[in-house]
Amino acid sequence: MRIAGFEVPHSVKALFCALLLCFQAPAQAADRVLIIGATSRSAAELIPQALERGYEVTALARRPEAVEFEHERLTVVQGDVYDVATLAAAMRGDEVVISMVGPRVDPMKEVEFMDLYTVGTANIMQAMREVGDTRLLVASSLAVENELPTAKPAGNELGTMWIWNARRLYRDMQEMEALVRDSGLDYVILRPPFLVEEPARGDLNLAVNADSPKGTMATYADFASFVLDQVEGDDYLNATVGITTDRQLQWGENVDFEKLAEQSKQLREAAGTP
Repeated sequence: MRIAGFEVPHSVKALFCALLLCFQAPAQAADRVLIIGATSRSAAELIPQALERGYEVTALARRPEAVEFEHERLTVVQGDVYDVATLAAAMRGDEVVISMVGPRVDPMKEVEFMDLYTVGTANIMQAMREVGDTRLLVASSLAVENELPTAKPAGNELGTMWIWNARRLYRDMQEMEALVRDSGLDYVILRPPFLVEEPARGDLNLAVNADSPKGTMATYADFASFVLDQVEGDDYLNATVGITTDRQLQWGENVDFEKLAEQSKQLREAAGTP
């Protein structure tokens, strides 16, 4: 290094470089999140919790009028995961993208066809690359760890019939997870159990890149809190995280299946989904 024609000794040069590093601004933490699937039940917890943590939040939905939150740091936009242009238009290149995409389905009927997860998530990742976003938090399900049936099971056990009716949905989820792992983006794949609308309990158990205990339930509030922990945390970066609790799911006792089916029907009707 030379200053004003004089050669600076190596020891001084090293000290100068060290001082420069000391005064460099630290890496900026993420302060913006984009929540895709903003009318989902998970988003109903994610949005207020993200605002409470101080994030600037963009909420994307096919029906933005159905997003019931208002806040000075919340922007609600119309978009569709089948339309890359609407996804890219909602991004600035400096946010963490959170995908809570999921269809409204009737748990009593077979899902005949499903590509929402594979096509939708591929489009999200394409839009992220176009604008320069690098971190994706994406919801999957613990059900993808099951061996999906190829023949209709005997009997009418609710859990078994649920998996049968949604087998194409869960297969699409499995393929979506593979797309995310091969994307080159930073990601966390989130596999929640059955979720219920109850106050937070702080009782989550985690299985990282491993199968999880089945038949448990957790709250949307706790799930949303864990998702938001991954906005800036690196503990589970580029991993698949199974989420469970010690609370066992018991149809007809701590979960009312008929009530859930009716709620699902009402949501589909509100969204104009058959």
